[in-house]
Amino acid sequence: MRPIPNGLFAAVICCTALGWAATPEPAVSTPPSVPVAPGAAAPEVDLTKIEAIPYKPQQRRDPFTVPSDAERGGRGDLVDDIGVKGRIVSGGKVMLVATDSRGNIRTLPVGFRFKDGEIVAISERAVTFHQWEITSTNKSIYRTIVKTFKPEEGKP
Repeated sequence: MRPIPNGLFAAVICCTALGWAATPEPAVSTPPSVPVAPGAAAPEVDLTKIEAIPYKPQQRRDPFTVPSDAERGGRGDLVDDIGVKGRIVSGGKVMLVATDSRGNIRTLPVGFRFKDGEIVAISERAVTFHQWEITSTNKSIYRTIVKTFKPEEGKP
């Protein structure tokens, strides 16, 4: 058997591709949506037909844009921005009294998640956080941060 010359092979491929591109596709009409009765068979759907799906960025987050500061700010605080004031015990649960970057005072339980970490333990003098990279999806690699309580100055 003789090998096919490269030029002849390329010519056959090009002619075949042009022939496929030149043939018009038959007009396909979409069947009207008819409700199917419980006992009736469902209408046949052509699974081999390829349909174009339009690009609609308003339905989901657009992957080609960067989130604005306002969008990023709504996802929570960073561990570094939290000020720890003390702890309270309410109903047998230990809660952290913390201030955020906007000056709001909140009580947070163990397990509370921030944008880049979570509270793992609250002792009598400090709170322990696990902090990971904001851009990482791997939460198993973290660093441990211990912040001691700093009550407001001038108050007993």
